[in-house]
This record gives sequence, C-alpha cells and structure tokens, in this order.
Amino acid sequence: MKAYAVFDKDGYPPYSEVVFAETRAKAIYTALRDTDLSYEGCEYTDMRARRKQMLDKYYRGRSAMDWNNDTDRLAMVRDAGYVCDDDFFDPDECVKCVGKDYCSKYEEYQEENEEENH
Repeated sequence: MKAYAVFDKDGYPPYSEVVFAETRAKAIYTALRDTDLSYEGCEYTDMRARRKQMLDKYYRGRSAMDWNNDTDRLAMVRDAGYVCDDDFFDPDECVKCVGKDYCSKYEEYQEENEEENH
C-alpha cells in the first residue's frame, strides 16, 4: 500500500491525514470515509492527495495513520516532517511528545526561547 497525505485544497481544516491506498483517488475516498476529513459539506472534489513514500513502510493493515498513536506520530514527525498546527502548538505538551527530538517547530521554539533568555 502507498501512503498519501490527503488535505482540503483550500486549507480547511489546516492539516492533512495520512492514509494508505493503491491510488490517489482511493486515498481521497478513504480519507473522506475513515478520518476527521469526513466533516459535513466536504466533497471529493475539494480534496487533494500527495504521495508520502517515506511513510509506505508504516502500513500495518489500517487505512490511516493516527496522530494520537505514539508510533504513528513519531514516524510522521521524524520521517515526513509533520508538526502540530499553530493553533494547537503547546510547548508544555511538546516536552511529553515522542517526536520532540525530530520536530522542527519545537526546535524553532527552543531556539527562540534561548535567544530571549540570553
């Protein structure tokens, strides 16, 4: 199975879901059926899918990766560069996050914080 990042072409909501499917079209269909992108009013034609080959190896029989699963989150952050949305970024939570050592947003936060304290 191939990994795809599926997202709304207009950026609402401002994140993507990683799904596994055989084709781009099936990835969009899967995201609309099995993820948080299945909100009311969302149409197939509103969605886009982009290949994430680096995540192919994490397919384990499930249709999508789960940001709330530590194993999935670590893979998404470390291998694909995913970070928390600005609205949900919380440095206190970052300290507990399994992906903090690979997270560009957390690293940026630490550098800014360090500069302010010197």
